[in-house]
Amino acid sequence: MQHALPLKIRTKALAMSLLHRPNRLQLLRNDRKYRPLRGIHLELKLPRVLFVDVLAMPLPSTSFFVSTLPVGQNAVKNILFRVATILLNFIILRLFAFLAFKTQDYTSFLMFSEDVIQKALYVFDRKLTRQTMLVAMFACLTGAAGFYDTLLWGLDSPGYVTKSTRVNAGVLSSEMLDSPAYITLISNPMDDLSRINLNDTFGANLYTTGLNFTLPGIIQPGFARVVPAVEPLSGANLVSPRIWLDSSGFAVGLDDAIMRTVTMNTTETFCSPTNVPNTNDTQVWRCNIRNSDAQALFVQEMGLPQIWWDLYHPEYLLPIHKDNPWQSLGTGGDTAVMKQVFTVTKGSQKHTFLQTTFKGTMIGFPPLFLDDGEITDFMRRTWSTSDSGQPLPPAVQSLADLVISAKNNQTSLTFGSFIQGNDTVYSYSTEYLNFAEIVNGTEHIIYGALRFVSTTIAVIRSEVLFHEPTPFAPCNLVYRNIATGGVVRSTNCYDAAAAENQSVPATGGFLGQIDTSSVVIMSDILGDGTTNTSVAVLNQTGIDWYNNVTDHIDQLLISRGLILGGNRPDVMVDVQHTEAAISHLQLLLTLLPVLLALLVLGTTFRQPMSYFKNSFMAAVFATTHVSSPKCSKIGYMRSPPEVTLKVSREHTVLGTRHGGTIAIVGANQLIAPGMSYEPLLQEKDDVEQRTEGVI
Repeated sequence: MQHALPLKIRTKALAMSLLHRPNRLQLLRNDRKYRPLRGIHLELKLPRVLFVDVLAMPLPSTSFFVSTLPVGQNAVKNILFRVATILLNFIILRLFAFLAFKTQDYTSFLMFSEDVIQKALYVFDRKLTRQTMLVAMFACLTGAAGFYDTLLWGLDSPGYVTKSTRVNAGVLSSEMLDSPAYITLISNPMDDLSRINLNDTFGANLYTTGLNFTLPGIIQPGFARVVPAVEPLSGANLVSPRIWLDSSGFAVGLDDAIMRTVTMNTTETFCSPTNVPNTNDTQVWRCNIRNSDAQALFVQEMGLPQIWWDLYHPEYLLPIHKDNPWQSLGTGGDTAVMKQVFTVTKGSQKHTFLQTTFKGTMIGFPPLFLDDGEITDFMRRTWSTSDSGQPLPPAVQSLADLVISAKNNQTSLTFGSFIQGNDTVYSYSTEYLNFAEIVNGTEHIIYGALRFVSTTIAVIRSEVLFHEPTPFAPCNLVYRNIATGGVVRSTNCYDAAAAENQSVPATGGFLGQIDTSSVVIMSDILGDGTTNTSVAVLNQTGIDWYNNVTDHIDQLLISRGLILGGNRPDVMVDVQHTEAAISHLQLLLTLLPVLLALLVLGTTFRQPMSYFKNSFMAAVFATTHVSSPKCSKIGYMRSPPEVTLKVSREHTVLGTRHGGTIAIVGANQLIAPGMSYEPLLQEKDDVEQRTEGVI
């Protein structure tokens, strides 16, 4: 993957070039490796949301308290919590029933099943006794246990886990925004690079808000198709390094006019690159320029790809002034990086390119201007890979001496190189510019600027389209479609009208289509290009960060570019969905009632407490022998008898089948004719003494 700040120079060859060709700077043909200035991204790290328990105490963020155990749906989690709550209530009932059994306090046991009001009346009536304490404690504990599931819900942290499924971007086409942004801006306003999240930044403003996704930067590899050079490199014929795409001259390359302006058109001022002897892939230049040309050279846009539709129809890919900040950042000073993915389509042939342009600038004002040591350090950091503690390579020292000499002579200077690769082209340039004003016929230097610019363009994939692009609008000139983010916006027909000596190709006036699919611009990360110190202009912390993430940035940029303007199925997207989950703490608290229930059941299993673990209705039916002839033990009634309300004279009684009634016989109560009574006594002797009139 390409990098922004390249170039290892073979020092001996460059020094010999400086000695033997004083007007030309020769760079070694094999010095194509470059040292990347690695770029920057804005990491938006969202803080984890922690829930609090019922005591409003924040939970620790350790794995024991964090939701990591998926349970599928919240309904499942609710069932688990409700079961735990029910078991806890059962434990409390069974435990207090056992206490009532041990004290033979059957009245308190019966009060356990009454509502809160009846319990309160019972407690207030009996005052402070053992019975009321038992009932009151039971009421409090059962009331608190009813909120056990609420407690478990309150321990959610955060209550779900995020699962990811990797799909190709073609599946998500229906989720795309109507007009996704094709430009991504990365800055570091908080001066904290750890806050920059590249994946989130490149995924922003792409899909609808309801889709949770991440661009992992995984792309199916593409095939780049190039052809041998149609014309050899030639400074005289202005044939600069290009990526040749067909035999008719269709090519993409570098801006070969970055070293000159329209005012530098005389024999003395004209500057152009020349071939390095005995090479066929490198061009260099070194020119002294007039201070009067410095301003025009300084405001030229850097990093403009040049497209040749054939040998006779070149044009530049210009940033759109309406929405592309590189139109201003690419000119003048400042330190910034621009990467872009763009496609060029001619007929059915479509080629995708990745470009990286870095620009770093030092600016000095009188009386200090630029210090010699700062100039030397700036040249070392842009033209070599040596550390500050090591001696400067002789060739780089020669370059620094050229700049220092121009500064001392109050003249302007430009030098650099173009390098031709098979599917990649490189450009490196340095300018020392003096900006002057004429006062009473004397030139006064206002300020000086030292600028380094590197550009790398590589073709990364080629494909054959089933349908060729069609003109966006009719035009009688030589023109092409202009697209951004995969959407054709207009044509350059108006711009083409200003071109001179247009000749319509044999294939017609419509040349094809250029799409700026995706752009990323990084500012204030690599340095501050408004200062006069190398350390500030090239921030080492930002450069190191960029070096570590530049490959990932390239992958994310290509991913976004292919989604917007390329083959979406070749890009992988991680789609996230949430699933209800519980923490280990919640699991422990959910299983705790189960363990306690087993313990309580094991403790009370062999205790003869059937009357203290069954309902009052079972006790009534057993003691009145309505449901069973035996009353020593009671349990669940398999066939509960029918019970009705009967009114007999002034009494309302409970009626049973066969016309019988159930009543309690008081000590002095009269027995009405035709009625039978059964006392509710547990002691066997009392039952035997009061069996008269029993059904």
